[in-house]
Amino acid sequence: MQRCTTFVRAFVGVLLLSVSAATQGSDDCATAQAIAGVGTFPFNNTAATTGVQGQTNANCLFFGSTAIQRDVWYTWTPNVTDHVQLATCGTSMDSKLAVYAGAGCPVAAPIVCNDDSCGLQSRVELDVVGGNSYTIQLGTFPNAAGGTGNMTIAVVVPPPPCGTNTGPDVIVGDLIDVLNVTSVGGIDAVALGTTSCNIGTQVLIWQSGTPNHPVIRQNVYKYKVVNGAGRMEQLGASWLKHAFAAVAGSLCCTCQGGGGGLGIGCSDPYGSGLNGSQSGAGPNWQVNAHTGVFPYPPANPAWSGAIARRCQMPAGALEATGPSTSARFFGEGHYVTPDDAAAGNQNNNVSWREMSCTGTTEFGLAFVNATNRTQPAIRAWAVAETGVTLHDVQIAGDGLLVVGAKATNLGGGQWHYEYAVYNMNADRNVGSFSIPVPAGVNVSNIGFHDIAYHDGDGNGSVNFSGTDWIGTVSGGAITWACAPQAVDNNANAIRWGTTYNFRFDADVAPVTGVITIAPWKLGVPASVTTTGDVPGNNAFSVLCAGDGSTTPCPCGNNGAAGHGCANTAFAAGGQLVGSGSVSVAGDTARLDASSMTGGLCVFFQGDAQMTPVVVDDGLGCVTGSIVRLETQGIAGGASYFPAPGDPSISVRGSVNPLGGSYYYQCFYRNADAQFCPPATSNRTNGVAVTWSP
Repeated sequence: MQRCTTFVRAFVGVLLLSVSAATQGSDDCATAQAIAGVGTFPFNNTAATTGVQGQTNANCLFFGSTAIQRDVWYTWTPNVTDHVQLATCGTSMDSKLAVYAGAGCPVAAPIVCNDDSCGLQSRVELDVVGGNSYTIQLGTFPNAAGGTGNMTIAVVVPPPPCGTNTGPDVIVGDLIDVLNVTSVGGIDAVALGTTSCNIGTQVLIWQSGTPNHPVIRQNVYKYKVVNGAGRMEQLGASWLKHAFAAVAGSLCCTCQGGGGGLGIGCSDPYGSGLNGSQSGAGPNWQVNAHTGVFPYPPANPAWSGAIARRCQMPAGALEATGPSTSARFFGEGHYVTPDDAAAGNQNNNVSWREMSCTGTTEFGLAFVNATNRTQPAIRAWAVAETGVTLHDVQIAGDGLLVVGAKATNLGGGQWHYEYAVYNMNADRNVGSFSIPVPAGVNVSNIGFHDIAYHDGDGNGSVNFSGTDWIGTVSGGAITWACAPQAVDNNANAIRWGTTYNFRFDADVAPVTGVITIAPWKLGVPASVTTTGDVPGNNAFSVLCAGDGSTTPCPCGNNGAAGHGCANTAFAAGGQLVGSGSVSVAGDTARLDASSMTGGLCVFFQGDAQMTPVVVDDGLGCVTGSIVRLETQGIAGGASYFPAPGDPSISVRGSVNPLGGSYYYQCFYRNADAQFCPPATSNRTNGVAVTWSP
C-alpha cells in the first residue's frame, strides 16, 4: 500500500469528459477492444474518460474509494483453461484493475479487483475457462494521471490454499523494497516495505483509528567474521507503522476475500514509503507483542529530521558487500496484532530477506534473493555460517526467544564463544544471560552488543537505557545482566523484536552445555534454559610459568602470565597451549607453541613434574621418562605438534591406554646469545595433561 494517509487520494469527483484517440483499450465498455490468449497488451488511457460502469463495486473498495477512473475496456478470450495472472506491475501509472465474467458492459460485481498489489500498480489472479469471454476494466485510482504501459496476462501456478492455522494468522509474505535515508550525525536509517498475508481460517481484523489493527516493525542485521569468528548482530530497529487499511491480493495463497480486514488467504502490501511514514509511527514500548495489545492513539513525542522513527543504525557499521568481504546484511519485518495473538498464531509473524549494500561513504541497502517467510532474521546466522545452533525457548505463559550459539577454534588453544538472544515477543523481556565456565578455564575478551533506542522509545517516552551489560566470571559461570525492573523501569533489557549478543574467548574446546536465561520482569518461571556450545573442562593446565609466580627467570626476563620466560623477540615469552580430545582411544590433542625465536623447536613429554628450575634462559619442570615427540620448524614464531602425517601425541608418547598424567614443554633456540648469557636456548611454559582411556 503506497498511501500517505487514507484521505490523500480521496475521490474528488473530477471526471475527464473528453474522448481521445490516445487510448489502447476502448473508452467504452460497449465496444471493448477484443484481445485473446496470453501475452503483453499495451494500454494508453492518457485521455480516457470515466464511465458509469464498474464504479461502485464493494470488492473494489481500496483506500476509501470503489471508483476506477480514466478506465479503458477489453473483451478477453483465454485460449486455455487454467489459473492466470493479469498485471500492470513495472509500469509507471497508478493503476486499478478489475475482471468481470462475460462480454459487454458489466452488470455484476467483478470476479477480482485490485489496487496496489505491486507498488502503485495492480495484479489479479483468477481461474478462467478457455473460449469463455471476460471483460477487463483498467484505469487509475481516483485523481491519478493516466498513462501508457503494458498489461501482461500469463498462466501462473495458483497459490496454495490457506487455513493452515485456526483463526486469523498474519505473516510477512514478502519484504519488497527499501527506503534509504541520508545519514545524520553518524546515524543511518532505512524503512522496509512489507507485504502481509493472512494464512489463517478467519478474517484478520484491520480497523483504522482503533487498537484493532496490525503494527509493523522493521529491523536490520549484519553478519561478519571478526577476528576469525562470525557474529550476527542487530544494527537497529524502527518505530511501528500503524496499519490503516488492507487490500485483497493473492501473494501467499488464494484470496477468499471477506470484509472488515485482511481476508482469508489475502495479502496486502505496505511499501517502504508507507512503513517509513514518520507521522504514522508509534513507539515499541507500548506494545505487548505476546498478546498483541496496545493503546491507540500511540504516544507521540516531538520528533524532527529524516531519520527520526525509522530503522536507525550506526553508519560506521555499514560497508559495501561483495566477494572481498564476509559482511552480509539482512532486513526483517514483524507484524503484531491482537486477534492473531489471541488465536495463538503470534510466533510466525516475522520474516527476513538478505540485502546488498553499496557505497563508500553514504551507503544504500537493497533487497536481494527471496524472502524467508515465518523466520526471524537471527536464523540467517545459520545460513551465513556452519556450526551455529539455534533453539526456540518458549517462556511459559509468555513469549518466544531464539538462542544462538557457536564456538570457533582460533588456534593456539584459544576458542571464541559467540551467543545471540532474540526476543520475538516475550513481554517479560530478558534480564540476564549465563554460560557455565569450569574451574581452571581462562576467560578473556568478554564482549556485549545491543541496539540503541531512539526518539523517545521507552516508558514515559524516555528512551530505554543503553547501558551495556557487563560480563563477570563468578560461581562457575560467566553472567551478563542489566539493572532489575525494581531499580530502573527503563533498563536495557532485551525487549521484544530485538537481539543482543554475548561473547568471550576461552582456552578450552567446547562441549554441549546448558545456557540459562532469566526474564527481566519477575514471575514464574524465574529462568529458562537451552543448550549450545559452552567451554568444556580444561584438560590442559599450565605449569612452570616464567611469569614470576614460581621460580624467577634467570636474568630478570620474566614473561607474561602463563607464558615461559621472555626471549629476544617476545617480551611475553614462549607459550605452549593444548586443545582437542585427550582420550587415548579418541586422541585429537594438539600442542601449539608460539612467541618463540629460532628456526626449530623440540616438543617433549615427561611422565613426572618437578619444581621449576632454571635451564638456560628459561625454566624446566618436565622430568621422569622423557620422550622427544618431534622436532618441528618455526614459522612466524609458532609451531605445533602433531603436524599432518605425524602420529598422535598419545601414540608418539606411548601414553598408557588406561590414561594418566603427562607433562609437556617445548625447547627452542634464543636468537641472541647476549640476551641472557651465556645460554642460547629457552623453553615455553609447561602443560599438564590428564589423559582418559
